Amino acid sequence: MSSAQSFDRHALYFAFSEVERVRQTLPASAISALAEEVVQRVATQLSPVLPDDIQPDAGEVEALCAALLSEDPNAAANLIESFRTRGARYDVLCLSYLAAASRRLGDYWDNDKVSFYRVTIAAGRVYAALRVLRMGRKNPSTDLHRSAIFASVPGEQHTLGITMATDLARDMGWDIELLLRLDHDELIATAQQRKASLIALSASGKRSLPALMKLIVALRISNPDAYLLVCGQIVSSPVPLVGMTGADGAATDFPAAMALMEDWTRQHPAMPTS
Repeated sequence: MSSAQSFDRHALYFAFSEVERVRQTLPASAISALAEEVVQRVATQLSPVLPDDIQPDAGEVEALCAALLSEDPNAAANLIESFRTRGARYDVLCLSYLAAASRRLGDYWDNDKVSFYRVTIAAGRVYAALRVLRMGRKNPSTDLHRSAIFASVPGEQHTLGITMATDLARDMGWDIELLLRLDHDELIATAQQRKASLIALSASGKRSLPALMKLIVALRISNPDAYLLVCGQIVSSPVPLVGMTGADGAATDFPAAMALMEDWTRQHPAMPTS
C-alpha cells in the first residue's frame, strides 16, 4: 500500500469526535438536514465500479451499518480498518463500502427502523470517515492557479460585501466566478461542474449557520479536494467551522481572506505548461 493510501486510525477517532461535537451544538432541524445530505450524497455520488470479487456483500454492509450505529465509535473504526485486507485500492474500496452503507442507512431512516438520533450519529461517522480517507490521498495537481469561486450561502441576503471582495480580488489578478442567490443544489452543481479547487463562502450571521454547515458537508463530497474558505461575521459563531470535518480556513475580513488564498497558491503552484 502506498503512503498516499495510508490509514491513520487516530485521525479517524479524532474526526468522529469532532463531528460529534458539531452535531451536539446544532438544533434538531439542522442535524436532520446534515444527516440527510450525507446519506443521500454519499449513496448517490460515491459508487465506484469495482470488480465483483471485491464488492461488499449484504452481510458486510449490515455489519458496517451496525458498527456506524453502535454506541462505541471504535466499532466503526475497527471495521473500516479491517477492509484493508480486501486487496483493492484502499480509498476506492472504502468509498464503495461507505456508499453501500449510506444507501442502507437511508432505507433504515425511510422505514423508521432506526431512531433519528442513531442515524444522525451514523451519518456523521460516514462523513468523518470519508474526510479522513480523502485527506490521506495526495492532492492532485491543478491548473486553476489563482482562480476561485466566491459564493453567498443560500438564503443570504447581504451580498454587497462579497461583491466588493470579488472586484478587489480581480484587481489583484484573481479569476473569480461570483455566485449569488443560488439555491443549495444549484450551487453544488455549479461547483462540481467547474471542478473548483478554491471556494470561498460568505455568510453574515448565525441565521445562515445551518445553510452554511449543509453547504460545507455537500462540497466536501462533491469537490473533495477543494480548499474551502468561510468568510464573514459567521466566523465568530461558537460552532467550530474549521477542522478535519469542516472548512480549511476562516476569515472575518477581506485582507485575512486574501492572505489565506495567497498562501494556498504558494502551496499549490500552477501546473507547468507544455
